[in-house]
Amino acid sequence: MEKESRQVLADQGSDNAVGIEYRWRHTVEWGECDPAGIVFYPNFYRWFDASSHQLMTRHGFGQTAMISRYGIVGFALIDSGAKFIRPVRWEDNVVVCSRIENYSRKTMTVQHEIYADTELSQLCVNGFEVRIWGKIDAESGVMKAWELPEEFTRLLG
Repeated sequence: MEKESRQVLADQGSDNAVGIEYRWRHTVEWGECDPAGIVFYPNFYRWFDASSHQLMTRHGFGQTAMISRYGIVGFALIDSGAKFIRPVRWEDNVVVCSRIENYSRKTMTVQHEIYADTELSQLCVNGFEVRIWGKIDAESGVMKAWELPEEFTRLLG
C-alpha cells in the first residue's frame, strides 16, 4: 500500500455517536492481487491495521506518542475477523471506513468496512479487530492489557 495510493477523505474522519472514525480511499494495485486479479485476503488485514493506526493518530493517540506518555508497547491485536461479501479487483477504487465500535475497561473493537465505490453503497468486506493497550508487566515480564486511559475513553463518548 503505497502512500501515493492512499487518499484521506478529509471531511469524513470525525467524531460520531459511537466513537471516532477514519476513512480513506485506495486504488487497488496489481501487487495486492492474486493471479485472478482479485485482492489477496491478507491485504485486507494490512488495510485494517493501517487504518486502525491512522484512526488513533488522527485523533491524538498515535502509537509513538502513547508509548512515550503511558509506557505501552503498542495497540496489540487480540482478535480479528472478516466477512468477504463481494470481490475487490485490481484498479478498483475502494473506500476503507474504520471506527471504534465499542470498548470496555481494557479492550476496544475497531469495525472496518471496505466499499467498492465512493457512495458507500457496495459493501465488499466487513471486518473487525479487538485491540488492547499492551503494557509489559514489571513482575512477570509478560505483556498484559492495560486499562484504557480516561482521556481516550472521554473521546469515545
